[in-house]
Amino acid sequence: MVRASYNFIITAIYLPYICVIFFRRFLKKEHVSKFKEKFLFTNFKRPEGYLFWFHAASLGEFNSILPIIKFFLKKNQKYKFLITTVTLSSYHEFEKKFDGSQRVFHQFLPYDSKLLVNNFLNNWRPDIVSFVDSEIWPNFILEIKKKKLPFILLNARITKKTFQRWMFFKKFAHSLFNSFSLCIASSKESVEHLKLLKAKNIKYFGNVKFCTSFKEENNNDSNQFDLIKNKKVWVALSTHNGEEYFCSTVHKLIAKVKKNIVTIIIPRHINRINKIYSKLTKSGLKIQIKNKDDVINENSKVVLVNYYGSTPKYLGYFKQVFMGKSLISSLAQVGGQNPIEATKMGCKIYHGPYVYNFQEIYDYLDHNNFAEKIESAENLAEKLIVNFEKNSEQNLEKIEKINIYSKQIFDNVVEEYNKFIG
Repeated sequence: MVRASYNFIITAIYLPYICVIFFRRFLKKEHVSKFKEKFLFTNFKRPEGYLFWFHAASLGEFNSILPIIKFFLKKNQKYKFLITTVTLSSYHEFEKKFDGSQRVFHQFLPYDSKLLVNNFLNNWRPDIVSFVDSEIWPNFILEIKKKKLPFILLNARITKKTFQRWMFFKKFAHSLFNSFSLCIASSKESVEHLKLLKAKNIKYFGNVKFCTSFKEENNNDSNQFDLIKNKKVWVALSTHNGEEYFCSTVHKLIAKVKKNIVTIIIPRHINRINKIYSKLTKSGLKIQIKNKDDVINENSKVVLVNYYGSTPKYLGYFKQVFMGKSLISSLAQVGGQNPIEATKMGCKIYHGPYVYNFQEIYDYLDHNNFAEKIESAENLAEKLIVNFEKNSEQNLEKIEKINIYSKQIFDNVVEEYNKFIG
């Protein structure tokens, strides 16, 4: 009954969904031609060999599966890979990693209608399927189950809110989560929720996103930092509304002790940059909006980064990082940004109390002194001043420790995959 109702709704909103996709295409938020893969029949030529299918909705999930894909690419030349995503940013990253590859292919995930689902599955005929994180699409799941394919929910993330929603449709939820051959959970909380949702073969090794590889990009455009290389610099990363002004307050507090302080702010959404600039000018500080090719001015006190893809370069140079979306009480149930990239690049992490989205990750980082929770602007300023005095840099011992932890997670995940593919 629930599935019938779901399919009725799916059919009813199909045309509105297409209209939304076309509108997003007009706004350049969808691919210029591949956007049609989301709502039309496709006819891709399936490659010969054993085909892995990974569905990773967005950029973070896409990056988390790359080590697994690269491992199996090396293991056997007959292994081929299909990656489906939803976002344009994840497709652009796919192009960077696999453009022209004869073994790794991409398609945007089709709309979850039975006709499109069956067209997709009959077209690609995958040998093993992995859905990443919290991607639960009923028609895809139940049709994959019918085909009796090995089916893995990888880095499964079932929050309390998501769990409560599924429990409104308990029997239907049980039928969906019982369809997976294996659930590799992202947290202990998710393990408990998966058990209550009647998932089977549940494993927990740690968050798979720890396995993501990151590169420091500190060799390109290094002259952009020449004028501040002898100053004390800290970075506020993935900030949300209200946190930028907090950072300006922290800057003023540090400036009472350290005159050569520079604060770099990389907002989560750069479309807010002009509003942020307008608000921060009221602080009396000299603010610079930095575009991609700009040099940071010697007299700038707060630098607002106005382009995407900048994070690795900044983390390569500056090792004291405040992670945003962690100070706003109204976002308590969705608080926190992923700190793993900064941690694996040797940065010291500071965060507010609201990190629910990545709670177990932050608990691990706090316990091992990779990160610290801060309660106020004064608290953060004090910690930054102390670490500037220590001339804080990469701690190779800590980096090695987190790399060992990441490898343990990776080895366990690969071992589980090998049970299905031999």
